[in-house]
Amino acid sequence: MGYRERYRHMRRLGYDPKRARRGAKDGCYIATAIYGSYDSPEVWTLRRFRDYKLANNFWGKIFIKVYYFFSPTIVKLFGKTKWFNSFWKNRLDKMVKKLNDEGVSNKPYNDNKKEC
Repeated sequence: MGYRERYRHMRRLGYDPKRARRGAKDGCYIATAIYGSYDSPEVWTLRRFRDYKLANNFWGKIFIKVYYFFSPTIVKLFGKTKWFNSFWKNRLDKMVKKLNDEGVSNKPYNDNKKEC
């Protein structure tokens, strides 16, 4: 899918470039750096996974705390490098596909709001 097709697809899913936030305070730092927006379908999927799976168990909560401690610095240091982006994009794409296949939605998402 080319850039224009991907952009149109993201707009149909509810992406609003005016609302896009890079490096949100409580956001998915690495995914936001890789996908270019806190409000992209891939990041929506990962945020749901964080809020509905990881945040509901002890080890998941530990992972979240460690991730938010280290990831802002990691993204500042390496976020614009080609090797960092290619390393994480491949892994995140596989994870997002698996989560979508398991039923985790990639529709627009607001943190900390329970969905029906």
